[in-house]
Amino acid sequence: MGMEELDGLLGELWRQLRGLGVPVSEKVRPGVRVNSRAKRRLGCCFYSGGEYTIEVAARLLGQPGLLRETLVHELLHTCPGCRDHGERWKGYAGVVNEAWGMEIQRTVKVEGEQGPLRREAVKYVLRCEACGKEIGRVRMCKVVKNPWRYRCLCGGKLKRVK
Repeated sequence: MGMEELDGLLGELWRQLRGLGVPVSEKVRPGVRVNSRAKRRLGCCFYSGGEYTIEVAARLLGQPGLLRETLVHELLHTCPGCRDHGERWKGYAGVVNEAWGMEIQRTVKVEGEQGPLRREAVKYVLRCEACGKEIGRVRMCKVVKNPWRYRCLCGGKLKRVK
């Protein structure tokens, strides 16, 4: 799917949602951003400078049904009070699901040869000195840099072992 087709689909879905009475924002930027690096999400709705920008993962471009549902999901986040997946967002998702036979929900199970969404190896390991529980981390973070400042759930001190 080309960028023009993708942008046209976004505009068409926006018009159809408004036709259903779903108050999607008029401040949605035309044009969908395609993220070729997205591993853990299918789409995202960003709010900046008084406008919403919709982004989708590049792997959706070959899956028209899932792409359509993802765009609708993100457009619902532009409705007033729907920045999260609260009751209002769920209500609008229910309206769309009933009217269009979709399955808009907070998360979606991706089928096919996708494999795990994240394949990063554990680079850092912390161990509780009391219970011996090991905690893996893939990125440098505060607890990896300063394990003595943190405690295990059992209350024991953490120590970096890798």
